[in-house]
Formats: sequence, C-alpha cells, structure tokens
Amino acid sequence: METTHCMADARHIRHFLNVCKGNWHNCILVNCTKCETPGLCREPGFLFCPDENAVPCILPLSDARILFARSPEPDECLCAITAAQFLTIYGDYITEQHFPTSYCPCMALLKAQEEKCYDW
Repeated sequence: METTHCMADARHIRHFLNVCKGNWHNCILVNCTKCETPGLCREPGFLFCPDENAVPCILPLSDARILFARSPEPDECLCAITAAQFLTIYGDYITEQHFPTSYCPCMALLKAQEEKCYDW
C-alpha cells in the first residue's frame, strides 16, 4: 500500500525545504536498499542537504515523493550515495549524538531533528 501522508513532522519539513531552498535537485540522495543497520526502517532512502552548520538535514524519500511534483531521481540530485557512504561521512557526528544502537541511525537523526523543531 502506498503512503498517502508524510511521516516527518511538518516543522521539520519546513526546515528541510528552507535548507534545500525548496528544490530536491539541491540535495544528495542516499540509497538505503542494501542498508544493514539495525531496526525496522522501511525507507528505501532519503534526501539530505547540509544546513549552515554542515549538519545533514534529512527527508525520507517516501515524504519527498508526496511533497514534490516529481519523484527525486538519483541522476537529477547533486549526487547519489549509499547509506554506508553516508554513515562514513557523518559517522562521528552520529556517534556524538548517542542515538540508540538498536535503531537505524539515519531515522534516529530524523527523529532528533524533528524534536529540535520544538526545542523552545
């Protein structure tokens, strides 16, 4: 069954759109189809764009397919990488966040970013 609503929080989606200037072509596509991280993540991948502090702001592909008129294609993004490559690039940052090891670190990053939207 196809997802009909965004899974990410609306405030986070707004932050993501600000970071990528509303254009998924400004993002890097991360392919998670061969990801071996723990947890029950069902995402085929995600888009990310570093924010002003070089922190990866991510959006699941399932949400991107709902938000944008066209589905993001790897060859139309800045580049496409695997989840393993993403974790190599941002591994130290993710480790510093102390995410649970029993969960996909990329989706844990998304959850932390969503919670930060409400850090008043």
